[in-house]
Amino acid sequence: MSILLTCIGDIMSFTAGFFFYRCVCCFLQPRKNILLFLMQWIGLSAVSGVPIYPNDVANITIPLLLFIAINLLLFEGELLIKLAIAVLFYPIAATVSFLYMNVGTLIYFSIFPEDEGMGSNIMATAAYALIILFWYLFYRLLSPSLAKMKLALDNRAWIMVTIISLASFTALFSCVYFTPRVTYYVWPCLIACLITNIGCIRLSSSYMADGIYTDIERSNLRLQQNYYEELEKNQDQIRRLRHDLNNQLIAVGNLLDEGNDAEAKRYFQQLSSYIQSSSRSFCKNRVVNAVLNAKYNLIQEERISEFFHISIDNLLSIDDISLCTIFANTLDNAIEACRKLPQDKRNISVKARYSENGYFSYEIVNTKCNEVKVRKDRFLSDKDDGDFHGIGLSSVKEVVQRYQGTIDVSFTEEEFKVVILIG
Repeated sequence: MSILLTCIGDIMSFTAGFFFYRCVCCFLQPRKNILLFLMQWIGLSAVSGVPIYPNDVANITIPLLLFIAINLLLFEGELLIKLAIAVLFYPIAATVSFLYMNVGTLIYFSIFPEDEGMGSNIMATAAYALIILFWYLFYRLLSPSLAKMKLALDNRAWIMVTIISLASFTALFSCVYFTPRVTYYVWPCLIACLITNIGCIRLSSSYMADGIYTDIERSNLRLQQNYYEELEKNQDQIRRLRHDLNNQLIAVGNLLDEGNDAEAKRYFQQLSSYIQSSSRSFCKNRVVNAVLNAKYNLIQEERISEFFHISIDNLLSIDDISLCTIFANTLDNAIEACRKLPQDKRNISVKARYSENGYFSYEIVNTKCNEVKVRKDRFLSDKDDGDFHGIGLSSVKEVVQRYQGTIDVSFTEEEFKVVILIG
């Protein structure tokens, strides 16, 4: 009978651990391998299922170290998010385990003060269903909030979440390390830890994430405004071109009648360039295309030699705001650097491609003459405001981190290059 109860207890522990594992996967991408999956599942089942008793230093500390190690080694993602998840989730798991053991023990012995045999094992196994129910409801009810946090929170928001969670994290360890003889004195504090971290999840996914989404919407409105301004500008150019087309043709005809073929050819080239600048299409995404057109026209105005190869028509995994942030900031940096050069040395090369295997690659190379300084992983130019490159690339890096991509920034005395890969 005891063996059967042990097997049932293990199955229940792995069931609760699976829902805990799914909660962690809402933030971190598990490394793809069946063996690694089993290690993740078993390890997180141990973290969420270890019994914690009053003054139990070992069982409150070792699972935390195991949780951090699992996050670091078996999951992909930013280091900051991995540590934040440990600080956010571990107080919840440890509090549930402590209250299960402590409250259950007191209730059982108040009902059966002399029974220390099979009855306690049966009741403990049956009561463990409450932990399964807790983690099931936690995952079902909060997984939308967890997914929203993953998509919306930036590094500053994650730091704030970590700081808030540290309060309950510290309180948990204090309550377990220094549990008084009357153990129910610490119950209110532990319940407060539980509520604090669950509330932190709800707060982060509602107010903080919504605030970030509001900023994104503002950026979206600005991009839409830029798009319509660019569209109106192109329409004005087309209207003026149509209005003057008859006069243009008469002028070309006169040049041909006079035998001035070279001048007529130059006139046609100017007219062709004028038409092309009004109707250039880089991609099917209207907002991104408008941003690229605006930057391309600025490059033409600055007389910068350019090369554009854009093939991102099937790209759906990256939102418009993020794409525009990448293109606009890197192109602004490149144009600003080229302005400091003589016209014959100004050059910008832009390559963007979305491959069939789901990878977005982007490379921009520009010539430069200004000194680039690196300070705390920020690239600072010699512009008057002191950190032109720093601000732009910081925004780009946040986008790349949000999509778990990679960015490589390199430069020589004559060139500055940014390479981005997002899968």
